[in-house]
Amino acid sequence: MFSSIHRSYTGLLVNATGLSMVSNNLSNLNTVGYKRSQANFGQLMANSSLAASGNGNPVQIGLGAATSEVISSFNQGSFINTGEGTDLALQGNGFFVVNNGTDTSYTRAGNFTLNSNGFLVSASGHNVQGYTETNADGTINTTGTVGDIFVDFEAGSPPRATDQVRFVTNLNATAEVGEEFVSSLNVFDSNGEEHALNLKYTKTANEGEWSYEFLTEAGTVSTTSPTQGSGTMTFDANGQLSLVDGASLSAASNRTVGVSGVDGGAEDLAFTWEVFNSDTNSGFLTNLGQRSNTGSAYQNGTSSGNLQRVEFALNGTMFGFYDNGDNVALAQVALATFPNNQGLRQRADGLFQQGPTSGAANLEPAGRTQVFTRTLETSNVDIAEEFTDLIIHQRGYQSNAKSISTADQVIQEIVNLKR
Repeated sequence: MFSSIHRSYTGLLVNATGLSMVSNNLSNLNTVGYKRSQANFGQLMANSSLAASGNGNPVQIGLGAATSEVISSFNQGSFINTGEGTDLALQGNGFFVVNNGTDTSYTRAGNFTLNSNGFLVSASGHNVQGYTETNADGTINTTGTVGDIFVDFEAGSPPRATDQVRFVTNLNATAEVGEEFVSSLNVFDSNGEEHALNLKYTKTANEGEWSYEFLTEAGTVSTTSPTQGSGTMTFDANGQLSLVDGASLSAASNRTVGVSGVDGGAEDLAFTWEVFNSDTNSGFLTNLGQRSNTGSAYQNGTSSGNLQRVEFALNGTMFGFYDNGDNVALAQVALATFPNNQGLRQRADGLFQQGPTSGAANLEPAGRTQVFTRTLETSNVDIAEEFTDLIIHQRGYQSNAKSISTADQVIQEIVNLKR
């Protein structure tokens, strides 16, 4: 009978553990990135008697139950939109990598913020890790080492001199010879200063011939090779650009225009004037029987700019948006995957650390795991499933308690027999 009490006692213990797991899951129902835990039970070593039944099989009596393992479910949680640009959620098996200066941890909780020092940090104050080196083309180098993601709000975006200009213009086919039309836009020098640039067209013949000339007060426009700030153009009977400076229209028709002696000591300007549209294999200029008009004008220079906000792309790249219209890749969050997620050691604040059976962390940028911005991953706890488990463990606990009570009554009967 005493062994029965012990076996039922182990049943009380495992069901109490199960109730603890359910309670912990329910308490973290609204915890960002939480992964539910579940206790699995196993039978204690059976007591095998040397005696055997008539068919020769051993007589075995179990010694009760014990908690064999506690596992975490890494199933995907649902997403909620927060509207915060630094809130991130993962879809896939990866983990964010964070560091407190001493230890590296991993988490699914992406409720990050930029602290007063400009570092991207988790809710627990750990620095979020990522790739911060930039390639020559402005993309992030994801082959280097990872480090703290830092945003310097005091550092502005440097100015960029204009090196590309485009006008989408129609010149009136019915214009009189000698009639002029001017397209205008502002361009930027190497110091970020803005200068007015005019492109003057003059009708030179009734057969669709026009001259062009760039004009600016910022400096002197060069009209000799290799730059060409003036010349002629010819349109065909359909009003489509066919010749530029006597040569057939092609990608080679685009002209490089130079401006020397730029005001303020800036470097000489040299920009490409795009007259050929490679997408349509035609010109950006037409000569139709409509009034002369510039539908749009484009240039790619900017002044210096101040950082206004940061946003993340699906691959985890953090872009800085500046008030001069620039958006620059600043960093890319690093993600980690493990051969065995169940081997990770859980810590407070939704953190995991590498364990002896988890395998080493594989660091990589977002790939199979996607990063969603302005979004958080919620807990993957299913309240209906937890209530079901709660009833099961409650019944198990009650049954084992009843078994102990029954065994106690039998013992009392045995004691009374002696009396």
